[in-house]
Order: sequence, then C-alpha cells, then structure tokens
Amino acid sequence: MQWRLKYQVPLALLAILVLFSAESFATETWFSQRIEWKYGKEGVAWKTTIKSPNGQREYQLVLQPLWALEGGVVALEIVVARSGQPDANILGDRENGVEYPFVITVKELENGLPHSKFGAVRKLEAGDIALNVKIEHFRLGKGVGSGSTYCSKCKNLQELSVWITAESKDEKPRLIKGEEWSASA
Repeated sequence: MQWRLKYQVPLALLAILVLFSAESFATETWFSQRIEWKYGKEGVAWKTTIKSPNGQREYQLVLQPLWALEGGVVALEIVVARSGQPDANILGDRENGVEYPFVITVKELENGLPHSKFGAVRKLEAGDIALNVKIEHFRLGKGVGSGSTYCSKCKNLQELSVWITAESKDEKPRLIKGEEWSASA
C-alpha cells in the first residue's frame, strides 16, 4: 500500500510526459548534413536528392545563388522541389521587396544575424517536410555589378555554411510562430 502511494505521483507524471511527447517520436529524419556553399569560379547551385526513410517520397534540396543584375551573388535561396518540378519551390514563390526565411541575403548577413528578421536558426515547413536550417558561417566579398553599374562598396556572398536537417512533418495544422514558415503545397 505504501509503495503504491510513494510511486503513484511519479508514474502519473511520467505517463503525462509520454503522452505529450508522443508527437516528437513520430518525426523521421530524412537528411542531416552540414553544407558548405562556395562561390568558386562560377557560383553554381548546390544540389542533392533527399528521400523519406521509407523511400516513398523524394525531393530535391538546392542552395540556389541569386545574382545581382550584372554580377555578384546577393542571396542564396533554399529550394525544396518535387521530382519532375525542379523550378517550383514548395517553400514558396519569391516576390521583389519581400523578405522570406528561405532566402538568406547579403544584407541580413552584413547587418548581423541577431538583427535579422529570421535569425540564424530557421524552421521551414511545406507539405509533409520540415527543414531546420542553422546558419553557421559566411564570408562576404566586395564588388557587385560590372561596367557602369559596378558598385565597389557593395558586398557579395562568397561562402555560406549551413546545417540542414530535413524531417517528416505531421499533417496536423499548426500555428506558425516566430521563425517558423509554412507554405501550402
């Protein structure tokens, strides 16, 4: 009798903890890797294919350089595309003059990630996939454009190091808070 009273409260708390954390056990990690993008000679995109652990779903993950009109990388877009639709980013479409958490700009790197609207750690969601992106390191260079449009004081992106983890996302609707981004697929 005394044993039951002694362990009843801790067991009840443990049961509640297990019930409320069951959702965290339901996610599956698809991809977890540090990615180092470097401008190099041509500033090409970094690409890989990510598959769900059961092999039923497949996406292309891309770090796509965004160029100034006449030269110089001014941002990197994180693209998640379905097979057969490499140009359709399921995280969303970009519009001029609008900031997006899936676009890492020279401006926000130059101003400092603590001052950025989205910060160094971003959670991006679309469809059945969630990305956790952590910006670890970057290096900026000088000079954007060419000829009459050249700006020697303007900065360009030379290197970016990010840790990206892709996980399955539950299909229940969620509230979006802070740095989370959800796009309807």
